[in-house]
Amino acid sequence: MDIIDHIAIKVADLKQAEQWYLEHLKAEITFRDYKYIRLKVGNTNLALIDEAYYPWPHIGVLVENQDDLPEKGHRVEHRDGTIGVYVKDPFGNYIEYIWYAPEYEETFLK
Repeated sequence: MDIIDHIAIKVADLKQAEQWYLEHLKAEITFRDYKYIRLKVGNTNLALIDEAYYPWPHIGVLVENQDDLPEKGHRVEHRDGTIGVYVKDPFGNYIEYIWYAPEYEETFLK
């Protein structure tokens, strides 16, 4: 069963985006670094991603095991111990299949 982990939106200014989304949504910040802010909005994770560092807005789909990541696609080993494989659909949209190392599950999957 595929589970949507997050929806990633590219923004030009993280600080401005953070203020706007916190003001307009009842969101909780669950992770922040200099190029990525993760917000919990009800039952959904919204990722604000700095357009200077991330090439594509995307939908993140959680995989349980590293072996479940697709072999084809653009593989990225993220700074936080996660691995993502970005696959483009026939319409130009991106899906990131994402796996979290066990030591990061508490941070991202709570």
